[in-house]
Amino acid sequence: MNSIFITGAGAGIGRATAHCFADQGWFVGAADLDEAALHSLQDELGEARCSIHVTDVVDPASVRQSLAGFAARTDGRLDVLHNNAGLLRVGRFEAIHLEDHRQLVDVNLTGLINVLHTAFPYLRDTPGAQVVNMSSASACYGIPDFASYSASKHAVRAMTEALDIEW
Repeated sequence: MNSIFITGAGAGIGRATAHCFADQGWFVGAADLDEAALHSLQDELGEARCSIHVTDVVDPASVRQSLAGFAARTDGRLDVLHNNAGLLRVGRFEAIHLEDHRQLVDVNLTGLINVLHTAFPYLRDTPGAQVVNMSSASACYGIPDFASYSASKHAVRAMTEALDIEW
């Protein structure tokens, strides 16, 4: 059975992606900080088609534990990694608290790096494995009131382009 591991699976695009892949017969590993949302998703998809993993993508130990738990259910197979976890803060740059800027960059970029690095052995050992890193149109041009978000998503875009060649 094909498998996909999705960060930020508790809501929005991540949750919709989980449903889409499960509907196509894939096994879904759903990762998010929101445990209640994960349980709700698993209730909808069923335990046979979905494992849930309370995950803080900024914490490497949390990412390792989640991916190991997922791999235990898939015999180490990871066909698609969907890096979807992300934060958005909108407003004038100077009006957003410095801690909020840092947290956004930590989740959107450092979290992505943590998941990519940890998932690499599973991806490498799964023939034809692919990675989908969620970026944004604001990665192409800096958008007023989205400065840190634009910067983080531009970094995601650059990381994706580099690893597409490297991997």
